[in-house]
Amino acid sequence: MDEFIAAIVSFPTVVFTVALLVVGGYWVLALIGGIGSDMLDAAAGKIDGAVDAMAGKVDGAVDAMAGKVDAVAGKLEGATGKLEAVGGKVEGAAGGLSLLAALGFGKAPATVVISMLVLFAWALSTFATLMLRDYGVMAMGVHVGIAFGAVVVAGMLTGLIASALGNAFKRHRPIGRGELVGKLATITTGRVDERFGQANLHEDGANLIVDVRCATPNALVRHTRVVLVSYDAEAHYYMVEPFESKDSIARP
Repeated sequence: MDEFIAAIVSFPTVVFTVALLVVGGYWVLALIGGIGSDMLDAAAGKIDGAVDAMAGKVDGAVDAMAGKVDAVAGKLEGATGKLEAVGGKVEGAAGGLSLLAALGFGKAPATVVISMLVLFAWALSTFATLMLRDYGVMAMGVHVGIAFGAVVVAGMLTGLIASALGNAFKRHRPIGRGELVGKLATITTGRVDERFGQANLHEDGANLIVDVRCATPNALVRHTRVVLVSYDAEAHYYMVEPFESKDSIARP
């Protein structure tokens, strides 16, 4: 037990231990309703969008750059070298976006992807540290190698699991005609305002997750029943209002 404690509070595992404590604290707050379980997704949605939206722009930039390089290659060899260098940077950006996609961003919620990545890296680093201590290997270079290897392997495992669970986390965007308007749904986030909120509802045997908004102040919290009153086809979200049953309305 002492060796285990020493391993998780020493470099490199201590880095992952701190990250794991942060992730654990996040999920505790999410479970007790202190924050919405998709709070990080609201911020990480930009990353997920970049994987799809920017990938096309990067590919177009690479193709355009390649065309320019071919056009001036015969006349301006020096300029060609510079353009190739810029093209390499553009391709590097595309590689970065591909890495995010490989980790599972866009296939599973960012909160789940980050949590799995941290948990796997922590477990791998702890195991490797304990194993190498038994053999008396304590060099700093080895510890750096453990950290790097743990992140790489954790990333591979996270990507595989996120891909396998992709269908389970698949979000069904409401259709543009707003056919779900008038349906009842249940709030799944800790709050709902003009910029944030989600709810789920059952339609034709499917459990749908939809983005919702509501003017503030309001009393909407997790598990509140609401009515989808209108649909924004451009922003892909529903405006909602608290649901009051006929019985509750009839009571004095």
